[in-house]
Amino acid sequence: MTRIVILLQENKTPDYYFPSMAAWGAAIENRGRLRTAPPMPDPKHDRDAWVHFKMGDYTAATVQIDNDVVIPYYSWLAKQFTFCDHHFGLGTNSTSGHMFVVGGQTPTLRNPPASSVWDIPTIFKHVERAGLSWGAFTGPDRYPLNHYTELGDPASQARIFTSSDPTSDRFIAMATQRTLPDFCLVWSPPGYDEHAPDITPDPQYVKKGHDLTWRRVDAVIRAGDWLDTVFILTWDDWGGYADHVATPNAETVVDNLHPNGFQVIGGSRIPLIMFGGHVKQGIESDWHSHACLPKTVIDLLHLPMFGVPRVDTARSLAGRVDATVNRPPPPGFGASIVQPLAPHPTPAPIPPKPWEGPNMKPLPDLVANGGKSIAAPDDGAPVQKKPPKLDPGLS
Repeated sequence: MTRIVILLQENKTPDYYFPSMAAWGAAIENRGRLRTAPPMPDPKHDRDAWVHFKMGDYTAATVQIDNDVVIPYYSWLAKQFTFCDHHFGLGTNSTSGHMFVVGGQTPTLRNPPASSVWDIPTIFKHVERAGLSWGAFTGPDRYPLNHYTELGDPASQARIFTSSDPTSDRFIAMATQRTLPDFCLVWSPPGYDEHAPDITPDPQYVKKGHDLTWRRVDAVIRAGDWLDTVFILTWDDWGGYADHVATPNAETVVDNLHPNGFQVIGGSRIPLIMFGGHVKQGIESDWHSHACLPKTVIDLLHLPMFGVPRVDTARSLAGRVDATVNRPPPPGFGASIVQPLAPHPTPAPIPPKPWEGPNMKPLPDLVANGGKSIAAPDDGAPVQKKPPKLDPGLS
């Protein structure tokens, strides 16, 4: 049995977070002058900012961190396992990205009130119907799973494990006890999700999220479950950081500046690292949207089709797993990390295969439970006529 653990953090693009991967053949633009401390706060990254960024009249934040210094564990994983350099989310902010991971579709392009609930399918119940176990690990407010009708029953609520800080982290406790379910989707509580603080500065905000992920993975390894677990680490959205690779103009939504629709899928690229005892090393260059995550769970757990076309037709990452490969585990939590030497000469980036999904098509209605449908989101408007302003310190 293969256990799958998806770890979902906040607000990054590959160019911003992994510039040193350019030396490994990833399609990354290393602009030099890398920062050894992450900026604060995150720049504006809602639908309005993304549309103006895509239109070319908002530059977004061009800063980059030195990933070998700021996020050394992530950097080591990216080099030793699978680094996806053509993975993307939506052209908007958090909630939509989270919901795409949970079920491959979103009824909103904004961050809605906590009381907003939709009866749309989730990968959790799909896993459950196949007789397998699941667990969701969230912050104390159960976000974003509070937006799903089908997760509101007592049995589902019992599978949503909350914690507010690493000292009470339920994932680490269950990993240590070897009681983790077959499928885990893991969020981090506020302050540990790599989201830059908006009000009170915290120079350690990235380190705190990075270290919590490291501790979680290490708990699985220490319990003896390295070879039985496939990990996927990714982020919810672009966070307002510039990225030099254009994504497919797959699906569109109308706003007040674009009555005929404007690109929403794909949004900016988002980093993705897949790792585990049976995960291959190398750059995965094919185009993938966040819909590939439930699709990969389905393929690795040998589940039936999901019933959401965007998921069922998505390119899967399951091919990166090879049972004949036995990779050693990463350094234990707190160990000194020595980055592997980059290949010489530097490999050229591999162009992705052509995008096989829709092309400039309006967002379709959502597949809802019970044979129903929900209208595609239309809350991408208003987009302001004037672009937002970027803090000069982020350029």
